[in-house]
Amino acid sequence: MAPSRSGDLWARLAAGVWLACIVGALVVGAFGSAAHRETAVEDGPGCPFRRATTLPCAFCGMTHATVSLGHGDLGDALHHHPLAPLVLAGMVVLCGTIVLGRGDKLLGRRWPIVILGAIAAIWIVKLLL
Repeated sequence: MAPSRSGDLWARLAAGVWLACIVGALVVGAFGSAAHRETAVEDGPGCPFRRATTLPCAFCGMTHATVSLGHGDLGDALHHHPLAPLVLAGMVVLCGTIVLGRGDKLLGRRWPIVILGAIAAIWIVKLLL
């Protein structure tokens, strides 16, 4: 069953917002002062899962990592989330593809499951350490 036109529009809008947030964090990392970078990571979106459970989620550290990547600090980005470059690249491709109305081309493949499996593995390791 094909998604409705309004559902497709909402998916494209949501993907566009996510893409804008990712680009915004990279821009803050690249061009923002140290104070702006600190504000972005400390006063940014936060983690509802962590707030509710006190445990880090699979994506905890991604805001820090994204700002660090924008600043060109790969080591710091990997410290905050070991899969940060891959997750960011995947999110940019996925969101961009959905915004362009071609999400069905990516989501029907196996690679999203592989990526989610890798993220789940990292999450388990982070929880155990």
